[in-house]
Amino acid sequence: MDKLPNSQARRLVLLFWVLVGFFYFWLSYDYIQVNMNDDDFAEYLQYVVQIAGDEYRPAQETRALILVKAEELGLPVQGDQIRILGSGNSLNVAVDYSVDIEIPVFDRGIYTKQFTHKAEYRVRK
Repeated sequence: MDKLPNSQARRLVLLFWVLVGFFYFWLSYDYIQVNMNDDDFAEYLQYVVQIAGDEYRPAQETRALILVKAEELGLPVQGDQIRILGSGNSLNVAVDYSVDIEIPVFDRGIYTKQFTHKAEYRVRK
């Protein structure tokens, strides 16, 4: 008779640890995905600044290109979070935004990661 409660307790402990493992795996996956998307965004931001500086593109067009890429990557960047200063060879762009790392089941943010990017035109030699 002792075996029955003991085996049920073991199953409950195992289930608990499987759920804890899933929870941490999900948080890690979400965190890594957000960082990878941010790295892609930072690379694209520098690319856009170079092109916009070379071709003297207007600030509105540069902002639109940045917003399209952010939406494509699933990043919550809004137009007012993009600061564009100068044009041509003196073009500087700064983007500040934050992303919530979410809990898998409850669909709530458990952690907010802040990102800040500054890109400036670089003269090609």
